[in-house]
Parts: sequence; C-alpha cells; structure tokens
Amino acid sequence: MLKKILSEAARLNASDVHLTVGQPPFLRVAGDLFQSGETLTEQEVEGFLALLLTPRLRDELEKNLSVDFSYVAENIARRFRVNVYYQRKVPAIAVRLIAQEIPTLDAIGAPPALKNFFDAAQGLILVTGRTGSGKSTTLAAFLNELCNARPCHLLTLEDPIEFEYAAEKSFVSQRELGQDFLNFADAVRTAMREMPDVLLIGEIRDAETMHAALEASAAGVLVLATLHTRSAAETAMRVETMFPLVQRDAIRDLFADEFSAIISQQLVKTPGGRRCAAEVLIANPAARSLIRQGKYVQLPNVMLSGRAQGMQTMDAALKAIGHEKI
Repeated sequence: MLKKILSEAARLNASDVHLTVGQPPFLRVAGDLFQSGETLTEQEVEGFLALLLTPRLRDELEKNLSVDFSYVAENIARRFRVNVYYQRKVPAIAVRLIAQEIPTLDAIGAPPALKNFFDAAQGLILVTGRTGSGKSTTLAAFLNELCNARPCHLLTLEDPIEFEYAAEKSFVSQRELGQDFLNFADAVRTAMREMPDVLLIGEIRDAETMHAALEASAAGVLVLATLHTRSAAETAMRVETMFPLVQRDAIRDLFADEFSAIISQQLVKTPGGRRCAAEVLIANPAARSLIRQGKYVQLPNVMLSGRAQGMQTMDAALKAIGHEKI
C-alpha cells in the first residue's frame, strides 16, 4: 500500500505526502493539498513503519519521538526524504519526493548570479526560505554544475542525504547525520582534516555550527548552507542573534568578511506552474559595511543599487514573474 501511495505521488509530480492513523493519505501537488485514498488504520501505518524503519531508526524514533532519513523505493526508482513523528500519540509520516535527476540552475529559474561563484575559492553562500521553498534543489543544482565545471572535493553534511552527486571531474564525500557523524558543528570542524574545496552544510541550526562554518570559510573553503529566514536582511540579523550579546560585535565583523551571497527564495504559483522568486544580496563594500554596523534595514538599498552585479530585491523578483505581492 505504501508503494502504491508513493507511486501515485510520483505520477502526479507531488512534492509531499502526509500519512497518519485515522486520516486518508494527503498529497501536495503544485502547492495544493488534497486527499488521495481511504482512511488509514493503525495497523496499516505500523506496516509502513515496518517497511521504512531499520532497527537503528526505530531506536532513534523511540528515543527522540521523531526521526529523519532517506528512503529509496525499489519499484519506483525515486528517492524520498522521510520524517516520522507522533501526533495525538499515534505515528505520522511526512514524505518529501526528491527529483529523479538534479536539475540545472536555468531549469529551476535560479538567480544567474549564482553561476559567478563556480570559481570561488572561499566564502559563505546562504540559501534561505521557508520549508518547501526549494532551497535544497537550488543548492543541488549549483553544486552539480560546479562539480562538473571544475575538479574539486565536495563534502556534504546532511540530515538526511537527499540528492546523490556523481561528477567525473570531482571527488564527492556525502555524510549523513546519525550514520557518518554525530553533530554538525563537530563535523564541520573535522571536515578541515578531509581537505574539501567545497562544503555543504544541510542546515545551520545553532551558533556553534554557524561559527564553525564561518571559520571554515576563513580557512579557505567555499561553504554553502541553508537557514529558515525570509529575506537577506533577516538572514544577516539571524546570524548575529544566534550568539550572546558579548560576541555579537565580533560575529558581525566575521560574517561581513566571510559571506559571499545570501539567496532568499520562495516558490510562487504562475499559470505555467510554480516558479522560484529569489532575493539576491552579493557581498560588496557597501553590504559588508552595513552588516558590520548592524544596519540590516538598509540592505535592500544595496540590492537596488547592485542590479548590475546580479542583485535584486524580492519585490523585483516577484514582478519579473508576474507577482507583485508576497
């Protein structure tokens, strides 16, 4: 039954599947949620878990009451990102469908300015947005093209591994939380011993990981990561507020020195389907100066004046695809 549900989701090009006891399966297609099938029983959901969970994952679920992992269905030839959790004391499953092939930056409508960083030797690029805004896809498209554009060692730290990279010119190391490392901050620090040229941090969740990412950039690595923020200005402010007050002046200086770009994106509906709208802030003297001073509200002015460098505000991105309101 689970494979039938996932096959239907793949056929409809759904982005997500939601399953729990006492409700029918729900699929999200082009951003809209709808029912698909009959109400699920506890026995059926437990059967899904028996298929999905290894003994290690079952132990983690019992310990933490939720668990994230990737899953490959043999008869569907698709990769899925799965979160199992509890609601009202019964198990629930959230499934994200991963694209069969890594798309190109042009195909997803990513900002053209991203391609300017293919040859970057170091720096920090943050891709931000709400859950489901396409951050992982944007990063995967960028890294796939980068690895085929120049030889490099790409090291990824993910929870869980989503896209699998296969580049003839590059050496790829993909590590998964819980299987290959225990926490992001320590993994970023030890990554320096593995001599990566490019480091992907699936998500920066705390100050320790952010500081490790900034140090990796300062050490000569191109670092890419995601945050759940809605704009470039909010992202810069979020970096500062991760840290205690006594550290914030130093963090503003370090972040101003090391960040290369902030891409804040969202997916919006258009007559031709959902499209990516992205705000782009690229590090230049004006942006670095404002961040050092904590004057984040003035960053949109930098984006407006930096259009020749590939910068744009979210309003401009939305207007370009026919949407004037966020």
